Amino acid sequence: MFRKLIPTSLLGRTILIVLFPIVMFQLIILSYYYNSLWERTLNRLSRSVVMEIQMITEQYIENKNPIIAKEKLKEIFLIEVNTYENLNTFIETKQYDTQIINSFAQELRARFKNSLSIKETLNNTIEVIIKFENKYLEVSFPKDRITTSRNHIFLGWQIISALILILISYLFLKNQVKPISNLAKAAELFGKGQELNNFKISGALEVRQAGKEFIKMKNRILKQIDQRSLMLAGVSHDLKTPLTRMKLIIETLDNKDIKKEINDEINHMNEMLIEYLDFAASDDSKDRSVINPIEAIIKIKNDVHFRNHKIKLEVLNDEAVSVNENVFVRSITNVLNNAIDKANKIIIKAEVNSKMVKINIHDNGPGVDDEEKVNVFKPFYRVDKSRNQNKTSSGLGLATTKSLLGSINGKISLHDSYLGGLEVAIVIQN
Repeated sequence: MFRKLIPTSLLGRTILIVLFPIVMFQLIILSYYYNSLWERTLNRLSRSVVMEIQMITEQYIENKNPIIAKEKLKEIFLIEVNTYENLNTFIETKQYDTQIINSFAQELRARFKNSLSIKETLNNTIEVIIKFENKYLEVSFPKDRITTSRNHIFLGWQIISALILILISYLFLKNQVKPISNLAKAAELFGKGQELNNFKISGALEVRQAGKEFIKMKNRILKQIDQRSLMLAGVSHDLKTPLTRMKLIIETLDNKDIKKEINDEINHMNEMLIEYLDFAASDDSKDRSVINPIEAIIKIKNDVHFRNHKIKLEVLNDEAVSVNENVFVRSITNVLNNAIDKANKIIIKAEVNSKMVKINIHDNGPGVDDEEKVNVFKPFYRVDKSRNQNKTSSGLGLATTKSLLGSINGKISLHDSYLGGLEVAIVIQN
């Protein structure tokens, strides 16, 4: 339950770490102030007023000449006194609503054992009626005499100071967390195969060190990709040279059947070399151009290679989202090439929103067995009854597509289609 209340972001959790001690400190101060200091202040103010009431009572109830006249009492002590022989509206009170009245009542009952009636009027005046054997004494005075406004000022300054501290902490922590957020965004862009624009190493020493290590790691990965591509390109060039020589040699043969068989094998080897190079270049991140997914699919669908095939596009949702053009186009093209080899009806369902790009490609071909749907993504793996089993296939088509999509935070999976064939589901998280 408490985990749901904890912020998920680093900035939120850091602020919580700072905010919690500040709030606890304020609560401790308030608890001490109201339970100790404020209560003692109220008791002393109430005791002072009660002692004055006791003095006045002794003068008026015992029929002595008052030391101070009523007018002077009201003028000097702000106390108004009245006596009654009979009071029909007197009701003794024993429970009080506020801490101020309760503190005053305790002091009053400590000095008077008589029945008391205490009430607060609308004009912030406290009226006290004390019942004696044959008289009632009514004393009224301003409420300010038994309370203090300092508690509100103290509480206000305490809240204001806490808010100022929280604001300063928030601004400081935001600047400290910002470099970490920038580093996370840079890692995300690099993982998607996009260019790192305006990434600068900044922040605390540990964050700067992490940024430097990230740059080194990025450069090492790009260097390894380039070395692999160069190596396979060189191997391809070296292999194509003897293949070209073989083509020239077989042209001298008179047997047309043997010549055709050898040419077919040479063409097969050339196409396999092209697929190897395509697979090796699947992680190449040099092409940073982006495109809208729906526009890319329409462009592929209208290409001369797919124009004459029965391919239908259904757009379920279309928002202004961009993906890596090279990776997305190559991935969709690889899947469609597999589909048109074995199916005569293809439906593409596209759903694009701010969170993800979802492409589902259905066909009415023979499909793939459930136990083989995971294996077909392995490099060089071919199944007996799959759409990859043709003369020129090297078993790298879906493996290349999976590697391409992985470079832009995408996933590919195979399912049974409602058309009777195979459904290829591609999901790219934005």
